[in-house]
Amino acid sequence: MFACALIGVGGLLLGLQVDGNGEFVGTGFTSLGVGALVALAGIVFSSWHERGAPRDVITAFSSLGGFLGLAFVVSGVLAPGGGWMFFEVLVLAVALSRSEAARTALSRGTVILLALMLLFRLWISYQGSQHRWEVMSIEVPILSSLPFSFLAPIQSVELGEFTPRELGFPLAGLAFAPSLALWAAGFVLSVAGLAWRAHAAREYENDRIHATICELPPALAQLVERVLPESQWGELGLHGLADRPLRKRIEELMVARIAARHELDAALRSREILETTNPGGFSGEIYRALTQGAPPQASGARSEPS
Repeated sequence: MFACALIGVGGLLLGLQVDGNGEFVGTGFTSLGVGALVALAGIVFSSWHERGAPRDVITAFSSLGGFLGLAFVVSGVLAPGGGWMFFEVLVLAVALSRSEAARTALSRGTVILLALMLLFRLWISYQGSQHRWEVMSIEVPILSSLPFSFLAPIQSVELGEFTPRELGFPLAGLAFAPSLALWAAGFVLSVAGLAWRAHAAREYENDRIHATICELPPALAQLVERVLPESQWGELGLHGLADRPLRKRIEELMVARIAARHELDAALRSREILETTNPGGFSGEIYRALTQGAPPQASGARSEPS
């Protein structure tokens, strides 16, 4: 609940700006709509082969909070308009669809990408607040140093021109410093809320899996958790499964791992493998690895390898 509250407050701050009169105004619904579309596309494509779905009120509320948080973050870092926004939408859609960030937690690389996009939005907003309607101005060498006024149009090159309407500025202009504080705080709160929500969701899934395993007799449940340690439950695909598929998946994993353990034990007890192993070099290292935990009767019965 607290993570969802952080996401809500962060989204509210990302959707506000301060105009030249010191009043709070909204940034508009265009960016929010585009952000929601990108977040939905990322979730759909990243979970294309996943069968998990919310099973109760808690998981449904958590999934909704994750979607809204991702939509708020994406809409908050997008350029307000112009050709930049469509390029950013394409980059974010590809980045989110190729990772698990859309349905779990934001990875470090995704957070860095979003932070860079936020810095670009802050930069062009700062340029507009200073009535410089371009991304940057580059002075032409030599020509810029000549003291002739008729050369002014060619003494510098303006890159990325835009208009106040493209940036969605209020009619009274933009007060950059307070708007910067709002957007930065909203970004941090939303990202922190998404990370906290993902951690809480993992803990909730682990508790549910643990409760399912504890339906077994105590000794057998302890053995299952040793063969299938909790740190691997997410990688093994146990998170998000309904009760019956979860039990079947645990059965399949136990059968596969116990069978592999029996095969390994049989190989370690095999005299043929040990007797034909060269004790020197690379083969010797493998030999020592195999015989380190061999039973006494197996190591004592074999002849000295030649």
